[in-house]
Amino acid sequence: MGMKKIIGSIVFLIVLMVITVLISRNSNLHMIERDVIKRFPEKALPADSLPAARMQIQLKDRALYANWVSAGKAAPSFFILHGNGETLSDWRPLQAYLLQKGYSSFVFDYTGFGSSTGKPTYNKLDEDAFSAYKKFAELTTESAKRIAFAHSLGSAILLNVANELQPLPDKVVIHGAFSSARAILVEKGMFTEFTKWLVPDIWNGLKQVGELKVPLYVLHSPKDKTIPIAMSEELVKVAGSNGRFLRMESAGHNAVYESPNDSTWEQIFSLIK
Repeated sequence: MGMKKIIGSIVFLIVLMVITVLISRNSNLHMIERDVIKRFPEKALPADSLPAARMQIQLKDRALYANWVSAGKAAPSFFILHGNGETLSDWRPLQAYLLQKGYSSFVFDYTGFGSSTGKPTYNKLDEDAFSAYKKFAELTTESAKRIAFAHSLGSAILLNVANELQPLPDKVVIHGAFSSARAILVEKGMFTEFTKWLVPDIWNGLKQVGELKVPLYVLHSPKDKTIPIAMSEELVKVAGSNGRFLRMESAGHNAVYESPNDSTWEQIFSLIK
């Protein structure tokens, strides 16, 4: 075989490998969107007297629903991105707690979550965050401080979009975060260290925290059985002087919103102040 044929064969194999990887990554992205992102219908609202204003955010091909609770025009405000498989009603207890503490709060359901319409995709979740934050910004023009707060999957989405939010939030707070999509899929046994490169490099918090334009506060519990605390420790290490870490001893991955109390939240307030 001549040299030209050898080179041609090598080039063909390289091109074939690249195409195979691209097809595999695209297929695995669709798998994540179909099987990993968990969405449920909106749960029944608890019997409470929370003065929440229900809002609809209309996008081109879908509608998002949000709950806005105001503690006053000048009150500091939380923009909240919830986790996988959660809905507005799950976060109602936290909104009530924050109101008692003098904070306004805005929580929204992503595409396909709760009563929000459409099918979620990686790109649509980013679009959801931008659109919801735009509405939040309109509601908080006189707010003393805007705090972007995210839990679990919401942390990955927030880190993706934080630098492009207008106006920038004063602080970014993430709780129960994973370091990257590849890392959490390996942790859950869906891929191995040898096959994770077949997953597109999405939700790469390790890259994003190093580029974040606003202060970062990372919260995680060693008792978290869903996402290991080591992932948050890695994130704050990469963030360097821009990041601060709070090791929360409260139990469970969902402790911040399922039963909010002073034991859990006073340490958070103290950190972000």
